Amino acid sequence: MMLFGKVSQQLCGIKKLPWSCDSRYFWGWLNAVFNKVDYDRIRDVGPDRAASEWLLRCGAMVRYHGQERWQTDYNHLPTGPLDKYKIQAIDATNSCIMSIGFDHMETSNICC
Repeated sequence: MMLFGKVSQQLCGIKKLPWSCDSRYFWGWLNAVFNKVDYDRIRDVGPDRAASEWLLRCGAMVRYHGQERWQTDYNHLPTGPLDKYKIQAIDATNSCIMSIGFDHMETSNICC
């Protein structure tokens, strides 16, 4: 993160890039990329897996039905049959979830 801050500060002197002084533009763009719905991915891996990937990419935590442990690491998503892991709970505290990603939730069958 420090590297981006230093580069952003250096670019502030360049007049041709007015957005370079405002790192909020970059983070807003990046959050929108993380929230983009990939309907092909939903079709390929199923709605719960695709929703889990989206939530974890955005910094949320997911708990699956029948498990006590919260899933927090995108790189350690459980493997196995795609219909085995159903989302039971979501903790989106301090995540970058945006409304454009909510279509993930419409296709997911979250357990009660």
